[in-house]
Amino acid sequence: MDSSNEKMKWILFSVFITLFTLAVLGTLSVVFLGFGTPTEAEREWLVKGLLLEVASCVVALFYSIFGLKKSNNSTDEKSLADIETRLEELETRILMATKEIDRSALLPSDIEQSREPLLKSSLFHEMFPFLVEIEEFKVPPAFNEKTYNLEPLYTDIESDIKQVKPFDKEHRTQSYIGLKVQWKCAFSGLTENNDCYRVHVFLEMPLHTAYLNIDFSKDVSKLKVLNENHPLWVCGEISRIYGTNIDLINADISV
Repeated sequence: MDSSNEKMKWILFSVFITLFTLAVLGTLSVVFLGFGTPTEAEREWLVKGLLLEVASCVVALFYSIFGLKKSNNSTDEKSLADIETRLEELETRILMATKEIDRSALLPSDIEQSREPLLKSSLFHEMFPFLVEIEEFKVPPAFNEKTYNLEPLYTDIESDIKQVKPFDKEHRTQSYIGLKVQWKCAFSGLTENNDCYRVHVFLEMPLHTAYLNIDFSKDVSKLKVLNENHPLWVCGEISRIYGTNIDLINADISV
């Protein structure tokens, strides 16, 4: 899309520069050099036409340069970027799981049972290292518990929604919108949109993530130098629940 817009911009630029040059030279030759021997009235109209030509070409040139910029922060593009990121993460972890399963299948059957807890723990932590960081994060809640609830966790919310009848799922999902919560998470990434910072964090369950919209007035300098999987407290207001993802608006972080 960027390449197409760039090509179109320069095509329009070239066309309008060519038309502008021809219009100006043609009018000047008639008005001042006397080509075609126009009358005084015709010269006056030609001068007015020249001014209109200049104005229209300037407007068209301005549009060709600035009118084709792509909106980088539309909702669809952000959602698509989020989906692509999640798919890449899932693909990587599936490959890791496949390799571990293949290796485990080669173990002798008589010691397989004794090694099962170790394999489960090792595989789980290798695939999802942020889980260890969250489990070992012993810092007390960072935000006012009267304003931001420690429960329900997102896994609790998801389980509650799954338990209801299909007809009631939408209503049950909407019942959580607006709830203010604070959770222990692990840092994944930070991007900057037109209206806010957007922070991606891992939750306490594999493949469950939250996206935080943080106002530009908040200090996120620590996040810019933070390592992936670093544990932190987050808070915010639930605005959207979709699949294993959740969006929090008016969010804040404590590292």
